[in-house]
Amino acid sequence: MTSVVGATAGAAVCLVATPYLARLTITVPDRDNARWYVGAKPDARRVALTALAALVIGALAGAAAGWTALLPAYLCLALTGSALTVIDYEHHRLPNRLVYPAAIGAFALLAVAAAAQNDWHAYLRAVEAAAVAYAALFVLKFISPRSFGWGDVRLGGVLGAYLGYHSWIAVYYGLFGGFVLGSLVAIALLAARRATMKTALAFGPMLLLGALIVLAFDITPSLAS
Repeated sequence: MTSVVGATAGAAVCLVATPYLARLTITVPDRDNARWYVGAKPDARRVALTALAALVIGALAGAAAGWTALLPAYLCLALTGSALTVIDYEHHRLPNRLVYPAAIGAFALLAVAAAAQNDWHAYLRAVEAAAVAYAALFVLKFISPRSFGWGDVRLGGVLGAYLGYHSWIAVYYGLFGGFVLGSLVAIALLAARRATMKTALAFGPMLLLGALIVLAFDITPSLAS
């Protein structure tokens, strides 16, 4: 029941924020725009695309947190993640202008949740997991530079914190889920002849959705059993 309430709250908050998030998807990728945080007027298509991302990511994040002290932290992830999803889809970039605030929000708000739940062990695990996830993706990026970008590595570190707050096994399955989802999307696009082996795909949304699906549906216990 708490997951349903959390999913509803997450989707509602992200949908309310959609007009502003859509504005950010225009200005955040513009490196020369010093006032990127103001945004620019979006067209109807951009608003609709952002709303779809916000609805899905907000609902998954809310379901993962439930109606608990974790909800603010997951709302932060959902809000930044919705804009990043649209930006990565269009530009194949995950700008630090949003990834860094997502990281700061993660560590700050997870600390608030740990204080409310009196679970500092979980918070310490989250910090360690963020470092492990970042290091793992850093190595993969070094081995295969064309597979994904540095923004994906940084986002993976942020997601590692959320996954690690739950458990170490969640870190493994959450990150693995992103790779599985990315592979399935690539196969589907190849089968539909919408992509080739050389087509670049946005990997950030796959990482984000993979982690949130694992957490929202509590997949790891059944997979680990």
